[in-house]
Amino acid sequence: MNILKPAKLRCIVFSQLRHTWTFILFVADLLRAILPAPPPPPSNQVPLNGHNNNNNNIYDLIMDQDMPEEQPPQLEQEQLEHQQEEEQLQQLQMLQEPHDALVPIDPREFVARFQAIAGGAAEPMDAASDLDEEEEEDDDDVDVDYGDSDSESEFEEMYSDESTSSSDELEEHKEISTSVLNAMLSPDQPQQSPEQSQSNLLPPYAFQPLRLVKCQYREKHSPGGYPQARSGHRIIASNSHLYSLGGYNPRSALIASRRGRCLLFQELWSFNLATCTWKLELNADNASNMPVELASNALTIHNNVLISHGGTGYPFGESCSNDCYIYCTGSAGATPGVERLKVTGDLPTAQYGPGIVIHKHFLYTIGGTTGFDYTCDVYRLDLRTRTWENVYISRPEMRDDPEGRYRHEVVYDGKHIFVLGGGTSHSVYDLQRIPAYNLEANCWNYFDTYPDRSTSEIESCNRGYPKPRKCFSCVQHRSSNGDIEAFITGGLQGDFSTYFADIWKLNLRTKQWFRIVTATLPRPLYFHSAAHSDNGCMYVFGGIEYNEKEMRRRNDLYKMWMTVPKLSEMCWDAITYYNDNLDFYDPKALLKAGIPKRFVQRLPPQRRPGMDKNEPDPSMMISLYSNPKRARSTTH
Repeated sequence: MNILKPAKLRCIVFSQLRHTWTFILFVADLLRAILPAPPPPPSNQVPLNGHNNNNNNIYDLIMDQDMPEEQPPQLEQEQLEHQQEEEQLQQLQMLQEPHDALVPIDPREFVARFQAIAGGAAEPMDAASDLDEEEEEDDDDVDVDYGDSDSESEFEEMYSDESTSSSDELEEHKEISTSVLNAMLSPDQPQQSPEQSQSNLLPPYAFQPLRLVKCQYREKHSPGGYPQARSGHRIIASNSHLYSLGGYNPRSALIASRRGRCLLFQELWSFNLATCTWKLELNADNASNMPVELASNALTIHNNVLISHGGTGYPFGESCSNDCYIYCTGSAGATPGVERLKVTGDLPTAQYGPGIVIHKHFLYTIGGTTGFDYTCDVYRLDLRTRTWENVYISRPEMRDDPEGRYRHEVVYDGKHIFVLGGGTSHSVYDLQRIPAYNLEANCWNYFDTYPDRSTSEIESCNRGYPKPRKCFSCVQHRSSNGDIEAFITGGLQGDFSTYFADIWKLNLRTKQWFRIVTATLPRPLYFHSAAHSDNGCMYVFGGIEYNEKEMRRRNDLYKMWMTVPKLSEMCWDAITYYNDNLDFYDPKALLKAGIPKRFVQRLPPQRRPGMDKNEPDPSMMISLYSNPKRARSTTH
């Protein structure tokens, strides 16, 4: 039986004390603004307490100052009596007046005071809430094996629920305060809805390319309604949805093993980019033929259909796959399902960590590992005939072919498939001289790239190039001038002691590297995944986050505009920024309001009228890997 950890107990005590003290300060400031200050004593009144040393000292100081000339004793006595009579009359009037008349405050002046206090108290409250949320997320995502005892896990569940409840109560208190303020402004003014109040609290929308922004989606979901923290998964995006397939988390694997399930995340999620809502599309319950090799596979999208290839099960490397699976999703308007392609021909070796590209009607796969051997061979699958063909076997010991590798990334310009980075279990490959498979000549070419001379790292060992890495993410998009640009994010080196949080861009035409100095990951990240939508926005999801103390798997989602898109895309981004509940509106009403049809079609099906914004749809599936004890509080 595990013993409670003093460090965690201390975190709980400090967390509760912080909330209590913040609330006390807020109430004190509020009362100070509402209640009147006591009337000051008259300037010529003598202090009554003659036995207090402090008062005597103050009185002596006053007496030492320049005073007017003394008046006759008789005149001074008459003034004192007159003053005492006036004070008695004032006290009598105050007792006869009603209590509400004690402080005649203008309602708008009260509102201004309240807003000033709430504004001053909002910052520490929000900071405490964010800190609690981060602590809760860290507690959920840390990869700790608790063994078979439930004592410590129950203690952590209590800690997580308490911190979440405190954060939710503060948010609820802020919403109630806003409603009260709206009601007090004017009895004739209509009150704002919670959605309108929340939109008023948002900072003004500003389009900022090359800035990393965290997508806030957790408060819109119930427990089990969004993906858990994971690594080794793959994501891909369309113009309306982001899809996440597979992945691994040791804590969820422990739960799955007790339930007799696959130790990897045997599920496919979709994320609507307009409403910031997740939906579980496929899992082992509604798709019995879901693959089990769902770590470090490759994923692409073709004609609104998802295609995966390769991958490994758990333990990693013991069971690998060379299959291709087709996934149809309800978000794309199809009947949800998964199908394993029946293929013929010269199949590639079963391995994981490859890179795939679709060129014309062929699916190309390059590289990968079985867990022991690493290759950079090139195979292709004819999607019409479903026939595999081996087009090139790399022989680095015989000719100038690239070394075998895995967890590299591939980008494609129509003529070459560029292989970026990657490595083996103990080594990584650089990003200065890049191998590229020539699709027409069926051979390997090499391209020397140019460094970013403007970066401060020019004097370091990498000389303006991104450092060699593997297990990073990469997306590509076409810029307005037609150039294809690749963006890489994060990763690690082969010694497992150097981790990256940087973002770089490579122009495939000029072969020029650029360091994105305006954006960086909050912390070093690896075994994550990235995807891009057709409008030029990059998304980064999940992965293992590194800090000096420990490494945690995450389920954070970030977005970054890689370019300045069309004006219509910017307008749509602003609309969804202020209105994250467009799925409650009738599509006809949105079209009548002037929103183009192509954007309305990006929304999920309309939710039923009367359903609360935060209420889960009963028809939605919940992750089979969710632990009921770890459920978050849904109090709002």
